[in-house]
Amino acid sequence: MSAKVTVIIYILVTLEIGVLLLFLPWYSQFWEENFFLYLMAEKLNASWLPTFITSGWMRGGVSGLGLFNIVTGIREIINFRQSVAALNQRLSRSNHPVPPAQSVQPEIMTNEDHRETTDHPCPPGETGLSDHQSTELPPRVQSQ
Repeated sequence: MSAKVTVIIYILVTLEIGVLLLFLPWYSQFWEENFFLYLMAEKLNASWLPTFITSGWMRGGVSGLGLFNIVTGIREIINFRQSVAALNQRLSRSNHPVPPAQSVQPEIMTNEDHRETTDHPCPPGETGLSDHQSTELPPRVQSQ
């Protein structure tokens, strides 16, 4: 049920955005007389920006994106059953996670282990793990 609702909402949003992007650039009230466009041009000190945004090329590009969204929405309507099935399959996989593979856990040295392997004992309650880097140089590999 939730997969159907999700696909329907996706189709509606895609079609709505498509219609807005297709027609909105051609209404001067929204496109040319845009307060935010002129504010942005003033703040960025880009006097060329309003001319570029209101050009026919930019309007056509935005309308092309709208047309693309409408075609995507129509394609989703046509393939509705496949989209719901794919989403259901994906949701069922996420609800039944695969058990993790057994990983090798590193052994942590206890105080007793550390005392046996070194000359200096660890303070009580601490493990033999160290946060400091070794100051020794790494061993050299001899080339043949």
